[in-house]
Amino acid sequence: MNFKLTKKRSAGFSLIELMIVVGITGILGAIAFPSYIHYVTEAKRSDGPIALMNAAQNLERCFSQTNAYNHADCAFAVTSPEGHYAITIARTPTTFTLTATPQAATHTDLICANLTLTHTGVQGESGTGTVADCW
Repeated sequence: MNFKLTKKRSAGFSLIELMIVVGITGILGAIAFPSYIHYVTEAKRSDGPIALMNAAQNLERCFSQTNAYNHADCAFAVTSPEGHYAITIARTPTTFTLTATPQAATHTDLICANLTLTHTGVQGESGTGTVADCW
């Protein structure tokens, strides 16, 4: 009888190979996660200017009909379309200033913070960023 001794190699991964994959995955995650958070914040930030422009358009339409921004018929949405901002207004018969405040439960934006829009179209922000960054 001719018996051949063969070395059996077990199938699968060694612990070293597994730890290398886990390390690489961790490094890629540490690089990608902050970038992901930045893009999510920018996407949510776009909800504020949209809401302010819609409210300003409604107020301008009302002004053309009633000749006053503070007329009882001048209504607008108090939240942004996606719900990331609350919209408030300070108005007189001939002026208005709309403010979009981020809702802490859904969105925190330290760069832009509160966004503003006036009856003359002047855009503003109260954070550390610039108007160009926020609008």
